[in-house]
Amino acid sequence: MPVHQLRAEKTLVVNGPASIKLLEGKASILGCILPAKKQIVVKNWRSRPVYAIEDSIIEYTFGEGGSIEEVDGNTIPDQWSKAVQEISESDYSIVMFMGSSDSGKTSLATLGANTFLNAKKTCVYVDLDVGQSSICPPTTIGYVYLKNPLPDISYVKAETMEAVGYTSPMPVMAKHIESSQKLHSSLSSKYVVQNLVIDVDGWINGEGAINHKKELMKVFKPTHLLIIGDTNREIEDICKEFSIDVRRLPPPIMVRKRSLEARKKLREMMYEKFLRKSVTRTIPISWLELKYVTGENRIHRIASMINKLITAFAEDKGVVIEEGLEELCRTYRAGILCHLYDVNYTFTGIGLLTMFSLKKNLLKIYTPFQSQIKQLVLTSLIITAEGSELFSTSPQVLES
Repeated sequence: MPVHQLRAEKTLVVNGPASIKLLEGKASILGCILPAKKQIVVKNWRSRPVYAIEDSIIEYTFGEGGSIEEVDGNTIPDQWSKAVQEISESDYSIVMFMGSSDSGKTSLATLGANTFLNAKKTCVYVDLDVGQSSICPPTTIGYVYLKNPLPDISYVKAETMEAVGYTSPMPVMAKHIESSQKLHSSLSSKYVVQNLVIDVDGWINGEGAINHKKELMKVFKPTHLLIIGDTNREIEDICKEFSIDVRRLPPPIMVRKRSLEARKKLREMMYEKFLRKSVTRTIPISWLELKYVTGENRIHRIASMINKLITAFAEDKGVVIEEGLEELCRTYRAGILCHLYDVNYTFTGIGLLTMFSLKKNLLKIYTPFQSQIKQLVLTSLIITAEGSELFSTSPQVLES
């Protein structure tokens, strides 16, 4: 395999799909020291900055669309490293990371988590980004207790999750706050940690976004807010009101801007990850509690919403679907994304509704979850068994 000789204080930006291996020297990714001769995978649509602490030799390979590029210096701004290092010296911190889409906030959050772990502090990573989630399926939020520094936070899965119901908090803001409260309650009862790292979504402009972020701050009570790029007066006023130490940081030197299609592909990778090892289960409808993501639980209304979603999909694709969900499943290997709850009403994961018949009192759900399902909550997204996002619409559209 080809190798790249990286001099000290230079950065090798690796764009996925790719993999690298440190053969000699010392290098890091976002504060995570790379182990010698261990393969590091950079996933499709992602990039990782490999910074040489010493002269290093790096073996690399990449697939279609992957590449490497050497850059002088460190692509991570000094202000980032200084801010998280200063916070790591505190006995206790709750740090919220904020920025617009493609600002680098998840990289900054990862750097923060790794810095805390390198300082031998305990750390829990909280992912509140329902659209570009790193540790849980899109439409959900979650947290994970971190044991070791990581070059990519998506290497781990959330240990506890809560469903929200859509890939943006905008149309489901109240549900997002409610689920965040449940997540915080679960976390507080399970762990006493020195550091919380909270990665929020990129919706930060406009009155609705400001109110949403204010409510999240009320829930998690951050001690620090690190925001990338220009902030606004309202955010700073909220931080002043809540006695939050707010720091405005510059964007990284290199940011891999993602198109809407690339962001969709990243979501699809996460759907696929959380649908692996799924099987189709046939369950009597009367055995379950059925709800729509907005709270509607009348069975005839839910049946109507299912039909309305399939009709909207067919019109969008310019096709005719006469046999409902079963035809959708046969033709596209797809179903309606659902959130599943166990007998204790604990959110357990996602599934795809592939058949629904009131006449037969039966439904079919494609899911990796094997235990008893107590409640099934439908969303307004159509996803394939491979994770492809075929269609989505705002949840309120199906209620009209």
